[in-house]
Amino acid sequence: MASSEDSDDSAEDGPEYNAIIQPPLIKQLKKILDEYPDDGQILKEIIQNAEDAEASQMKILFDERIVNTEDGTKEKKFKKYFKGPALCVYNNAKFTKDDWKGIQMINSSVKEFDPVKIGRFGLGFKSVFHITG
Repeated sequence: MASSEDSDDSAEDGPEYNAIIQPPLIKQLKKILDEYPDDGQILKEIIQNAEDAEASQMKILFDERIVNTEDGTKEKKFKKYFKGPALCVYNNAKFTKDDWKGIQMINSSVKEFDPVKIGRFGLGFKSVFHITG
């Protein structure tokens, strides 16, 4: 009959896996933003994303109004997320599954191996965090 010590030894024979410890998401995003100037670069990135997506139309609306200065109530709990001023951007390209995947990636890109796309460094869209509150 094997002792408990024997069973512990057998567990040590196999490989040991450890997860990579990463900084919190906010810290990673801050590092990305440090690489961007806090100016018109955001618009350049959004335009480049539309070009990479082969959009044939693009519209940009800047709304200077200040609205929803109070946080939402229990009935309107999401109201606090819709404040002004606002920048609304539209293009007519379809948002693909790869686009959804890419928007969730940090320091990587689904366009990484596509030499004809400018946005292959995984940074562009994250520049919008400069203007989010």
